[in-house]
Amino acid sequence: MANFIDYLAWRGDVPFTGSPCNDVDNLIFCELAYLDLEGIVAPVGSDERITLAGVCGRYLELGIDQSCFDNDPKELLIAAAGSERFASVELASFANDVDKEQQHQFSAVTFYLPDGSAFVAFRGTDNTIVGWREDFNFSYLESTPGQRLAVEYLDGICASFDGPVRVGGHSKGGNFAVYAASFCSEASRSRVVAVYSNDGPGFNSSIADSKEYISILGKAKLFIPEFSIVGILLSNKMPRTVIKSDGNGKGQHNPYTWQVLGRTFESAERQAGSSVVVSETLDRWLDSLDTEQRQNLVDTIFDSLEASGADTLSEIKENPLESYNAVLRAVISRDEESRGGFMETLKLLVSAGKDVMLEETKSNLLELFDIAARAQIQSLPQFQIKQFPPLN
Repeated sequence: MANFIDYLAWRGDVPFTGSPCNDVDNLIFCELAYLDLEGIVAPVGSDERITLAGVCGRYLELGIDQSCFDNDPKELLIAAAGSERFASVELASFANDVDKEQQHQFSAVTFYLPDGSAFVAFRGTDNTIVGWREDFNFSYLESTPGQRLAVEYLDGICASFDGPVRVGGHSKGGNFAVYAASFCSEASRSRVVAVYSNDGPGFNSSIADSKEYISILGKAKLFIPEFSIVGILLSNKMPRTVIKSDGNGKGQHNPYTWQVLGRTFESAERQAGSSVVVSETLDRWLDSLDTEQRQNLVDTIFDSLEASGADTLSEIKENPLESYNAVLRAVISRDEESRGGFMETLKLLVSAGKDVMLEETKSNLLELFDIAARAQIQSLPQFQIKQFPPLN
């Protein structure tokens, strides 16, 4: 089994000028976007660039610790910066904006490749509660502040750079990448040659049905692991590739678990059945909720989480009992109508799950009966089959 670290060992000596950016390179750039680059990479508006090798040296010198992430980018940074392919790639225009009041978590960085192209990478959901809240806001808002910032960022890069541009992201970053490529200016959109969503959530129907979104589908790719729980959310009309992963369950969302074969990913035969059930359950559940119910659900969950006093999920894990008690008090203290609506949406979720499982069971039983019937007929002696009367 091999991942993008192994890819760097195999292909790290091949420069971008000899082999253009591919699907695996896309994932590497998107994983590197999780790096804490504050004070290392120049911010938006500056012309200053720094090589990835330079970033690695400074990052290690500062002793930055991002081990709270399951996909801690440190290992990949060291491997990529030590390779001929990535060492001279230049980074610029780092943006990082987390706003609790505006309910958005946005971060992006641009990589300038030796072949004259650029890769704009949007960071996925970080460890902040507001970051996760924005993910859920996708279900009822036509656009979020983070999505609009992604459009502004991409337009800014395209205005200051005249080469081909690729855009991508992992998790929520994939959603930002697709949204930005769809709703940026026509001049910017004409410069974008590829759009990558790596297990990124989709959009509500108003976005998925828009002419802007549909216009970029021809150069967009969606990669999801066999057991995807993020890339299956909401509506995704992009061409989909299911990738083999050596992770377990939700751990497959971690890019380190994605399997690589040469310059591309190792494709799986199909999406895991359990992932399909989760997808259909969530789709059916969300379809049963109106906009007000969706918003009430999100507000109840995240207002309660924020009532614990924590800003990150790590803080909740560090003081679970205290945090959970604060969350419970916050839920109970909501007005009766809001609390009742929250419980009703949870009932609808349970109902949707039961309906999907019932249909799945019926489908499986019919398939088993069909297989059994075929096997029984094939096992009959030839003379018995001949004794059947002809059909008129």
